[in-house]
Amino acid sequence: MGIKQIAELANVSIGTVDRVIHKRPGVSKKTEIKVLKIIKEVGYTKNTTASRLKLASSKKIKIAVLLPKTKDRWNYWKLPKEGITKALLELKELGVLADYFDFSDSNTFKSKSEEIFKLDYNAIITVAFFKEESNNLLSKASKRELPIIFLDTEISLDKNAFFIRQNSEQAGKVAGKLLHGLLGNTANYLIINKRNDQGVHVNNLQRETGFITFIKETKYKGQINSNSFFLDTSFTIPDNLLEWFKSPKPKGIFITNSKSHIVINELKKHQIKNVFIVGFDLNKENIAYLKSGEINFLINQKPELQGYLAVKKIFNRIVKEDNTNLNQNIPIEIIIKENLTTS
Repeated sequence: MGIKQIAELANVSIGTVDRVIHKRPGVSKKTEIKVLKIIKEVGYTKNTTASRLKLASSKKIKIAVLLPKTKDRWNYWKLPKEGITKALLELKELGVLADYFDFSDSNTFKSKSEEIFKLDYNAIITVAFFKEESNNLLSKASKRELPIIFLDTEISLDKNAFFIRQNSEQAGKVAGKLLHGLLGNTANYLIINKRNDQGVHVNNLQRETGFITFIKETKYKGQINSNSFFLDTSFTIPDNLLEWFKSPKPKGIFITNSKSHIVINELKKHQIKNVFIVGFDLNKENIAYLKSGEINFLINQKPELQGYLAVKKIFNRIVKEDNTNLNQNIPIEIIIKENLTTS
């Protein structure tokens, strides 16, 4: 049933029904109550998609996407962009588009954020890597009632914020359960975090916390060795860890990021065996080592899905006035070579 039929039932004009639906003034309280009662009885809902289609050519929905700079084709941050692109293609006829900005450190994050606010955007998708800068961004967005969604990593911010991410601490606990299930309390455990110029990413530390929490709950009596490195092509295993690897005990390694392949390259160079590895993310190199059995488990954060959901949730918030929670917890997906579907 459309607006015309509702107007006939209420014995009012179509314009009056339209004003009630869109909460515009000029309607008496008595008439408003009567129209709303009929709307409820007939189950009418606004066709927001049709309305948006009419506006698509003249009034675009523009999203600013601010993500870390990508250096190569297989970089993790290419993947959320693929999900964003997929959602934009689905919403293209409805006038939804995005501009991409990138950052390499806290200074460029700040400068690109300032650039975004000088332009006319309806929403922002980004990552909360830097607390102070993210708080500043969130504060400005709140003043303009601009929806902002953070991907990948959740941190505590000064204002209410929306995150589409995997629970990093829970993922660490899953990694602990996987390795402990293979090795039990007789093994040595090693955690390897990725460090950059700003230190160790928050989500790496959250995963480490979850891993240690789980292992300790098993009454493990040994010491969990934790290290952080610049995991790039120049990475080499330091002497103290080479000594650690000489132990005859089985060894479980938890790599809290996407760089498992770099660690394995070093292990192969030193002919280190008898290790079991849990890492993150389905990049090309990790997949190859999962297939060969040199990585036992990979935890998938579904970054493509994160980007896709961010665009869809923003669209629903702006167009459909859907004010439900924009947070989304991405399930922890465990990948082994037997269930790997990526080529």
